[in-house]
Amino acid sequence: MSEKKNSNKFKYFYLILFLTLIFILTPFVLLRGHLFVISSNSMAPTLNYGDLVIMTNKNPENILADEDRGDIIIIRGPEYFYKSGFDPSFWNNLDNKTPIIHRAIDKKKINATWYFLSKGDNNIAPDGSYTYLNKSSNYYLIEVNFSDGIFIPESEIVGVVLFKIPFIGFLNIYFIPISFLIIILLIILFIFQIKHYKVRIIKELKTQEEPKKLVLK
Repeated sequence: MSEKKNSNKFKYFYLILFLTLIFILTPFVLLRGHLFVISSNSMAPTLNYGDLVIMTNKNPENILADEDRGDIIIIRGPEYFYKSGFDPSFWNNLDNKTPIIHRAIDKKKINATWYFLSKGDNNIAPDGSYTYLNKSSNYYLIEVNFSDGIFIPESEIVGVVLFKIPFIGFLNIYFIPISFLIIILLIILFIFQIKHYKVRIIKELKTQEEPKKLVLK
């Protein structure tokens, strides 16, 4: 009877594990292309490292630009900033395919196209407003000029942040090690389950091999 209970416990455990994985992975599949992971603290404390943000589309004309209440925009990547003269080393040579998620603090319209000035909440100045006055192996001198911030065209904006889910982004950041641990755990459980059934089969065989006692009347 106890063996049957243990077997049922394992079945329930596997079912719960399976449903948990489905629950975690389903949003990533359904909302693919609309999910972004915060990989720096430039937007702290509004968005923190490891947060997962959901993107939505918004007409550029309706995007709110304000230093405190402006929409948080998702920029396609830093390529436009680099082409405009911004030094890549300020962003640790960020790859062109890595989105930038910063707040829209100003905007202007030029020839029917909207241009936006962005800034991280945790940064001291708008994006693109840093320049090197002197740079050497021993030291460097930086000038920050708010008026030199780079306005990006609406074509570089993928969307705006709709809402965030704290910490869930760590699943993506550490996807490989987490997946590895899950696989190892499943292998261990599988081996343990095999041993459990092996012991059960041996017990049943021994029971069958035991000689039956004859009862004489």
